[in-house]
Amino acid sequence: MRNVRKSFRASLGGFAVSNTGPLISAFQSMSMALVWDLFQTIYVPDASVKELIAHGWKKMVDVHAKRLVRVHVTKDEEHRSISIAREIAQDADCNDPIADHHLGEAQAIVVSLRPAHRNCILLLDELAARTVAKRMGIRLTGFPGVLLAASNIGLITPDDLKRQLEICREQGTHYSKSLIRDVYTMAKQRRSVQ
Repeated sequence: MRNVRKSFRASLGGFAVSNTGPLISAFQSMSMALVWDLFQTIYVPDASVKELIAHGWKKMVDVHAKRLVRVHVTKDEEHRSISIAREIAQDADCNDPIADHHLGEAQAIVVSLRPAHRNCILLLDELAARTVAKRMGIRLTGFPGVLLAASNIGLITPDDLKRQLEICREQGTHYSKSLIRDVYTMAKQRRSVQ
């Protein structure tokens, strides 16, 4: 199992950049140990750290500070983030037209574009932000995808995956019942093939 984990971690690059949402989901569902089975380090931009703290997760950020590495954006990256935040806010899938509310996602996208982070996978749940990141050619997944990956290599069962997503949903995360059902079905199908 350890070799499978190492091989899978290597296929992910072992490193990720994340915005706020996937980390909140991991905290809500007590899944950080599982996340660390898949990623060595997660880079988190300033705006996302501020959002995590504003949402009451400072203690968890501090507990995981050695591996949740805060990334400061440059002035140029800050300007680019503002432009990307506007693009996210204007996307047809966006439910919040206020660009400032998308700075966490925008900064995570900008950090992912750095040459030093090009091999990182971007953890991003918000649909409009995912659309923008995909247009830029960024490799990404969300928290449900992290759980699906963990299920695929046997770290959790499909039922565990479903339960963790439902815990997040019960605590206010916007995972629809259909999304949970679809990810659960994928996990069961992939397990039956193995």
